[in-house]
Amino acid sequence: MTEKDLGRALLDLDVTPPAPPDPRQLTRQVLDRDRRRLRRLSALTIALWVVTAAGVLGACPFYLMMVAPRLRAYHAGRANLANDWYAWATVGEWAAYWVLACTLSCLLAALCTVALVVLSRRATLRQINAGLVEISEQLRQLRAPVTPPPPADPATAG
Repeated sequence: MTEKDLGRALLDLDVTPPAPPDPRQLTRQVLDRDRRRLRRLSALTIALWVVTAAGVLGACPFYLMMVAPRLRAYHAGRANLANDWYAWATVGEWAAYWVLACTLSCLLAALCTVALVVLSRRATLRQINAGLVEISEQLRQLRAPVTPPPPADPATAG
């Protein structure tokens, strides 16, 4: 195909603008998008709250397995703190990371919860507006002027 043929083909194309989208179809697409977003955000929020709860509950076995036995050994005189400082530093570091992870997951879960509330309110308002538009359209169709039947011809009435 030469440049001349390509130019002719481009000129022969129908250059009509695309038809505007159907408002109902557009509304359905927006509402479907809102539903998908809310599902994803709900799943993320639930997952973050579960991680937060698991982290807080996981701190108890950590204490019972790492800290409490050492404290009992010191109390009974079986261990000496001067020889155990590195282990305590390691346990303290792990505990700090654990608390940081729990705090961050709690913060993210709280932010996701707030976002979920805000987005669900917006989605609800969009659904209400879509319903009102549909009801308004139905009322407009009911109010459309009804053409009266043509008057009866007096010559044929009898």
